[in-house]
Amino acid sequence: MNINYIIQCRMTSERFPGKVLAPFLKKPLLDHVVQQIKKTNVYSSIILATSTDNTDNPLASYAKNLGLKLVRGSLDDVVERYALALDSYSCDAFFRVCGDSPLLLPNLFDHAVSIYKNKPYDIITNIFPRTYPVGMSVELIKSEIFLKTEKNIIYKDEREHISKHFYNNFKNFQIHNIECDLPVDQNLKLAIDEYSDLKRIESWLSTKKDKIENLFPIKFNK
Repeated sequence: MNINYIIQCRMTSERFPGKVLAPFLKKPLLDHVVQQIKKTNVYSSIILATSTDNTDNPLASYAKNLGLKLVRGSLDDVVERYALALDSYSCDAFFRVCGDSPLLLPNLFDHAVSIYKNKPYDIITNIFPRTYPVGMSVELIKSEIFLKTEKNIIYKDEREHISKHFYNNFKNFQIHNIECDLPVDQNLKLAIDEYSDLKRIESWLSTKKDKIENLFPIKFNK
């Protein structure tokens, strides 16, 4: 079974330009994203999906230096980038990964893969509904379903947020949701949209003695 991780990112974030390469805990933010993916038990390729805009040339160089696969497409049409990634690097299913989420949970990705092996849902997610903090999203999408559906994704916001079409039309797809086993503070946000988020999360981590994985256990019976 081929499972790819496709990391979507660009340098032109309106609220925090260049954030994906900004220092976070003394390393570029993207380093942490890639590091967490490499802790998982199953992955075929890690693909950086960015744009052809010159502003994203540093990301192309970054991918080359880290030995990542690279796909470049539209700046605003993220669905197109994912379709290009699947065309270039075929796989049974892929994880949608945001480049501004340094605290991904490897065991949560592995759990999604184990569910998929038992029953290949169209989407295995933990945000429908969300019980994990923003920034710990897991979305494993069947490649065949995505490619068949891609042409029907016509609205701009759905082309930017690639899984939104599936949730908006959930009756047409087989979706399995993973839940956290403990109540989570709904105000806790672990994605980095602004510079203040970066500093806040660094400060938050400094107060935690336990591993991040142990703070958000998986509800395995879901």
